[in-house]
Amino acid sequence: MSRDSDRHEGGDRHRVVETGGNDAPDGRELLRRPKRQSRHRLTILLVLSTMISAPFLAAQADQGEDEGDPKPLTLQQALGFASGHPRTQSSEAAALFPRRQPLYLGCHEFSFTGTPGRDDSRDVAWSKLLTAEDQQRMEITQRFYDVLLADLSYSRDNEAMAVAYVQFDRAAAREELGQFSPLAVAELEAAYQLVRRQRAASEAAQLITRSLLAQAMGRPEDLPRDLVTPDLNPQQAPLPELDAVVAEAMEKNPRIKELMTGGSGAERMLVEMEVRQQALELLTRLNLLNVIAEQARSESNWRDLKLDESRTMYELEAKADLGFSMSQQTKARRDEEQVALCTILTRAELEALQGHAAP
Repeated sequence: MSRDSDRHEGGDRHRVVETGGNDAPDGRELLRRPKRQSRHRLTILLVLSTMISAPFLAAQADQGEDEGDPKPLTLQQALGFASGHPRTQSSEAAALFPRRQPLYLGCHEFSFTGTPGRDDSRDVAWSKLLTAEDQQRMEITQRFYDVLLADLSYSRDNEAMAVAYVQFDRAAAREELGQFSPLAVAELEAAYQLVRRQRAASEAAQLITRSLLAQAMGRPEDLPRDLVTPDLNPQQAPLPELDAVVAEAMEKNPRIKELMTGGSGAERMLVEMEVRQQALELLTRLNLLNVIAEQARSESNWRDLKLDESRTMYELEAKADLGFSMSQQTKARRDEEQVALCTILTRAELEALQGHAAP
């Protein structure tokens, strides 16, 4: 899987294209020049679009930083805060304030797209069959990955907004020449404003996901800014059989052993049924994610080739929509990374269920 960087820095992961000069003219002026004089107008606009992101994310992240904070933050460092979290100290207080759902990384819903109904408990990694500390470790893991996906979603929507603006602004310039109708321009402006709205929501989600990660670490005022993307293609052992997972969970998972001790026959049977169901769903999800990964790789490869074609046509000043190809490539890579993150998270859930270190 190819990617531009292994670090997410507040969503500011964008391709920077050398424009050959430091004085970038106004975007509308660029678009109204003859085509032979503005071969870099789209790339300039895409670069400029990275400069207009609202500063609240950086301000909020920097506000809580101190000299002792790990920068950039790795998942291993984040997991180190699990043991001292208030949720591991007081089960009664934890029950009063249930954890919020992740914004992006709901892996069950992602895998079973199109199935009716939704069970939010399937989309979270902090199973009640885990100890309080393991639940906290799994929450930190999911929150960490949710931030990574929020940054990728912002990159996708930021590039899409730049493309929509180019289309709208180009039409507005041609309207003045009598080549476009006011209706067509209004339609493109409405489309641009819709994408702009989505970009604003994605930017806000960067702040919320970071706040949820900070909460999971027990450091609510110290919002992490830079996160290091873990290895998304680790070597994985073959999936175990269902009966083997259940047997190991019953033997080694301390929370399950606690629930089984002293319970009635009916209670013990319900626990074992829940263990088997969770194991089955996690194994099934992993098999589905393998299929989705193949589709995502195919899409990403196609978008890479399409971008190469569009770039060649653009350099030759033939008709091509380079910006659209760039935004679609970013979207494909975002989808590809979502599959990888869900696969790693689901593997961690399966390991935790079996009583192994989480993750």
